[in-house]
Amino acid sequence: MSHPRLSLQTKYSSAENAKALFDPNASFTLIYWDVASVGASARDMLSLGKVQWKDKHPTDEEWGGGKLPTPFGVMPVLEVLSSDGKTIPLTESIAVDLFLAKRFHLLGDNEWEEATIKGFYSNIHYLRERSFMTVTWTHSSLRKTALDNFIGKTLPQFIADHEFHLRENGSNGHYVGDKISLADIHLSNIIDHFSYLPSGDVMKGLFNESDLLCKVKTKVDAHPEIAAWRASAPWNTLARATVKVYECTAPPSEE
Repeated sequence: MSHPRLSLQTKYSSAENAKALFDPNASFTLIYWDVASVGASARDMLSLGKVQWKDKHPTDEEWGGGKLPTPFGVMPVLEVLSSDGKTIPLTESIAVDLFLAKRFHLLGDNEWEEATIKGFYSNIHYLRERSFMTVTWTHSSLRKTALDNFIGKTLPQFIADHEFHLRENGSNGHYVGDKISLADIHLSNIIDHFSYLPSGDVMKGLFNESDLLCKVKTKVDAHPEIAAWRASAPWNTLARATVKVYECTAPPSEE
């Protein structure tokens, strides 16, 4: 069933939209499934930003019945509600993550740091997409070979590449500089993502062998606001739901 389209245009001017997005008193609604996945980093950043925000999970009736307008028929959608009542929608997980990172000062202190952090973020993000494209969304008869290749070649190469760059930054638990960034947060969530899979014990074991990547994750997980969010009942509910979803959709370690 087709979904009603939500326009990204508003009745306000471009300048008014931009002002609303960075209203210090704005509140936020993240519209996404009740799983972690591509909403995980956004939720961490909303928590880190100490703003008023909430999750909105569509019901089967809303989504299956085509009652939830979205720009492209997919989620997430982030609604930004300014203090003067303007609602500005943003869409696509990468765009949402980059906006929140800019809003909460997680893109470094200058243009070089911002571009570098975005590069690390993109590569981290693509690791999950690569696993979907080559392992999950492939014929069942090819999944075992694809999974073995991902675990035996793709993931170790990713870890080696990122260890190199973390060493280049002084092995201090950050990708750029000496403070938390979007890249750090996304790595932590990607490690969580792979731990949720049926083959998660194997993949998490590979990550755990890397002291440098683990140091990044430990620092992110210890951030006070992020730690409080991840200790909450809603976060744990999302984690359990994600495991359950991947039990049905991701290939098992043995087929």
